[in-house]
Amino acid sequence: MSAAATSTGVYVYGIVRADDLAAVSAEGVSATSVELLERHGLAALVSRLPEGDVRVKRRDLDRHLHVIQEAFAEATIVPCPFGTVLASEGDVESVLLVGRHDELTTTLKRLDGSVQLNVNAMYDEGNLLRELLAANKEVAALRDETSYHAQVRMGELVAALVEERRQADAERILSQLLDVTEDVATDQPGEYGVLKASFLVSRKRVDRFDARLEETARMEHPVITVEVIGPLPPTAFARGL
Repeated sequence: MSAAATSTGVYVYGIVRADDLAAVSAEGVSATSVELLERHGLAALVSRLPEGDVRVKRRDLDRHLHVIQEAFAEATIVPCPFGTVLASEGDVESVLLVGRHDELTTTLKRLDGSVQLNVNAMYDEGNLLRELLAANKEVAALRDETSYHAQVRMGELVAALVEERRQADAERILSQLLDVTEDVATDQPGEYGVLKASFLVSRKRVDRFDARLEETARMEHPVITVEVIGPLPPTAFARGL
């Protein structure tokens, strides 16, 4: 169902309950209008793609996100991935609104009243390495040796220590946040990343989540810095679309 929008068809942004959203004014991909296609109490936010070869442009991702954001401000939405295209309105109805009706209804219920908050925890490289050197005598001894073998060995030791530390730190940060969230989806952090995760949080508990995150950030400083983005539509929790 998910494909690059490079041919004619019907572009799908997400699914809402039919009674929750009257219209969307945001411009859709390829500068198209956005419509609601309703069936059995559900509505798909769709655009009819123009005839011919459709070239996806960078700003189409922004358009996709703006449509979802506008709908999210008014209703619970199950977002579709960028580039979700079906062949026809009939396919949208049969494949999604009818074929996956029960699944989508359950997902909408699960996402009701919740937002997504993206958390990125990163090591301060200098502070981390200073802690590792102070705690490991072998690394500290190898630091002053200039031979190729010593430098390779030190690199291997540091890499192993960073990975061991990363796992422990990620588990600790997660444990401090889980009791104020509904769900979590983790991703692979980058180099010197500790934790990259999306949290599903009830709107009623966003302030508690923010306070807990601020407390966690203070505890982890200066070795770890913590950033949060959101509230966002729950794109990480629309599994399978």
